[in-house]
Order: sequence, then structure tokens, then C-alpha cells
Amino acid sequence: MEADKTIKLTGLEKAIEESWGNGKVPFFYDTQGNASVFFSYKARLCELHKHQIGRITGAKTLEEIKEDVRLSFYYAMKNGENLVLFMEKLNFDFDEIFDEEYLPKEIFEPTEIVKEEVYKKAVREEEDVDSFGNKGLFEMRDTFKVVVLSTRNPEDEENAEIAEKFPSDKFDFIKIE
Repeated sequence: MEADKTIKLTGLEKAIEESWGNGKVPFFYDTQGNASVFFSYKARLCELHKHQIGRITGAKTLEEIKEDVRLSFYYAMKNGENLVLFMEKLNFDFDEIFDEEYLPKEIFEPTEIVKEEVYKKAVREEEDVDSFGNKGLFEMRDTFKVVVLSTRNPEDEENAEIAEKFPSDKFDFIKIE
């Protein structure tokens, strides 16, 4: 999973727009570790690596992780933010958390995840309200996007393990200088 292109940190937002415009999710390799700081201010940062460590140590169950990820997904949709799935250097197994009631597999398909019949499956009844409190009218804001962030080196041979767990044809692999 080598990078398709290289950008500077200042080009993050443009790269996200371009990837989504091409029907792909941006997968950023940030070997310097600066993008997570940027995204902590400019996006909904879902720190998957912390969830994985919590599960390994027994501090979190799979159900708790799925709900935490779902809430990040929900609030990013509600606020029109980028949902950044931050793996750090870990190889996160998304198959474990894919569940239409928590995180639909279509999360990595920009043309599908924006469909109401797809994203609303992860919205709870009490959350299904619009900005004015009207029940049953929750809508994803059109500025919502999904991003994957890793601090691994794109030339790392172990990335083949990630490629096996990701639908890699759905991503733009981008290295941040």
C-alpha cells in the first residue's frame, strides 16, 4: 500500500475534497505525526488505536468500542465534520466493528454512505431529530466526509497486512510530507 501521491500538511483539506470528489476515501500516511494535531481541531478524531489497546488490556469490550465509534460517526454526520479514523501505527481490524447498527461497511464508499437509508441505520431513535428538534428528520450534513489516518511509513512491508483488511480500491493513499 504505497502512496499514490505526496502532499504537504497544508494540502490536507484539498486532498480530502479531491478524494471524495473521485468517489474515494483519503488514507493519509503521516510519518511526521502532525496531521492528528490538525484533525483534533478541524475534525472528529476517532482514535482507533486507543480503542484497540483498551480491548487488548481488557479495559474496553468490543460493544463499547463499537458504540464509541458509532457516536463519533453520528456527531461527525450531525455537525458536518470529517470523521477521521486514526489508527496510529496499529493495524486495526475494521471487520470487527462493521455492523449496520454501529458502523456500516459503506463508510468507505463516499457515494453510498451519504444515502439516508444507509447512514440512518446507525442513528438511534432519540438521536433522529433535525436541528429544530423535529423527530424522524435527522440528516447528514453535506460537508461530512470520512478520512483514514495512519502514522505508518507507506513503504513499510507490514502494510500488506492492512491491505488484506481494507477494501483498498476504495482509497486514495496519500503521504504527508
